[in-house]
Order: sequence, then C-alpha cells, then structure tokens
Amino acid sequence: MTLACQRTLKTSAAMKGRGLHTGEECRVNLIPAAPNTGVVLVTSRGEIPALVQNVSETHRATSLRSGDAEVHTVEHLLAALAGMLVDNVRIEVSGPEVPVGDGSALPFVELIESAGIEEQTAEAKIIQPEEPVWVAEAGKYLLAVPASAFRISALISFQHQLIGEQVINFTVDPTVFKQEIAPARTFCTADEVESIVSQGLGKGGAEDNVVVVHDDRYSTPLRFRDEFVRHKVLDLIGDLSLVGGRLHADVIAIKTSHSLNVALADSIVQKGWQGG
Repeated sequence: MTLACQRTLKTSAAMKGRGLHTGEECRVNLIPAAPNTGVVLVTSRGEIPALVQNVSETHRATSLRSGDAEVHTVEHLLAALAGMLVDNVRIEVSGPEVPVGDGSALPFVELIESAGIEEQTAEAKIIQPEEPVWVAEAGKYLLAVPASAFRISALISFQHQLIGEQVINFTVDPTVFKQEIAPARTFCTADEVESIVSQGLGKGGAEDNVVVVHDDRYSTPLRFRDEFVRHKVLDLIGDLSLVGGRLHADVIAIKTSHSLNVALADSIVQKGWQGG
C-alpha cells in the first residue's frame, strides 16, 4: 500500500439507522469518486463538500451546510474516512443526519472495508503546518505543530469519579484507528441527559449507542478503560478532516470540543499550508 496516493472505494456500500439527535431514520450510501473529488455529501437539496467553511453547527455534534442542504452529526463518518485514508467519496444521505450506529466509528470502518479500498494514481493532498498554530477557549486548548505524520496527544478532565482525567496519544494510521480509536463510543453524564433532551437533542440516544455515566456505574460495559478520551480523539480526527486533505501534524488537545476542533481546522486552512 502506498500511502502517498489518493484512495477511494472499490464499490458502493450503504448503511441505515436512526440519527442520534433527531431520532429520525437515516441512510448513507458511500460511492467511489474520482481523484481530487474529496468527500462530498449528496442530499436531495444539494451537495455539501466536507470542508470547514461549510460547518453550520458545533453544539454536541458537527453539522455541515451548503445552500439549502444540511446534514447533522457527520463527525464519526468523517473520522472513519480520514482514519482509513479514504480521500475521495460521494456520500448520498437520506434524512437529516448520519446514522448513529453504535455511537462509535466502527460501523463506518466496517462499511468501508465491505466496499474495499482502491488506490488511485493522483498524489494524496497533504496538509502540513509550517509553524505552530493553536486555538483556545474557556480553559480548553488545541495546538498543532509541524510533523511528518499525524499524531494526537489528548487529555480530558471531568469532575466525575467515573471519568476523571484521561490521557492518551496515538500516531494515527488505519490499523491504529480501527483497533484503538474507532470502537470508542459517544458518552454523557447522567446529569446532562435532562439538559440534552430539553434542547431537542438526543432523541435517538439509547443504551446501544451512548454510554451514560451515572454516579456509581456505566450504562453499559466500557470497551476501553479510557474509552472517553479515545472518543474525543475520534471526534477530533473527524473534525480536523475538514481541512480538506491528510493532516500531518502533532496535535495536542486539552479538554477540546467540536467548536475548538473546527476553529483549529479553520486556522490551518486560512494559513494555506500544503506540502510534505
């Protein structure tokens, strides 16, 4: 496998299920695409390139919009495509949201693998910072520094005895992503549930797609001792894929969020860095 080449799928593959926040039935169909297409969401109202300038919302999920077309909760699917180094794909979306699956990126990795991955002749588009770039908000920090690969070091800190502080670091490649990051599921604490519901969100949430952290237990057994920081890394990979290419940087994330992830992606894009 030559990682310097762009990659697409060998054939189409589809998945359906309910949306995490809308609770509505949704479907995605991944379709092979020509070199330099990038990732494009295709809806009945138009097409949305998966680029940071098309982000419309970052509250508890990342949404993309272009014109009248909008798709919610795209980050897990985008993370799977980026983690598996799929550069070019058209994604037909039926419904307002990407299906939640089991709350992780693993169902999308399996979908990608069922379609197969095909190398293309065009050179992969590498986004490589030439100097450090960082963003911060309310005690949360996100920094990217020049590197020859994609590495992430992440820390989360919760005032909850069953979460606490978790720290992890990865050099991200398809094997690491599939085994160590993709299976990590979305989560919330029990005292957040009422607020989430009151905002009209989480309508599709259930024990099979969200880990709810109670005072003395988890709603379902954890897949990793530090599953929660791994899921934050998953979200970060999905959001940073919105730079429009393969990011080569050392990324340090301290208590990051979708809004901060997107802000870093935007800062990188504004610099216009490419190379490597």
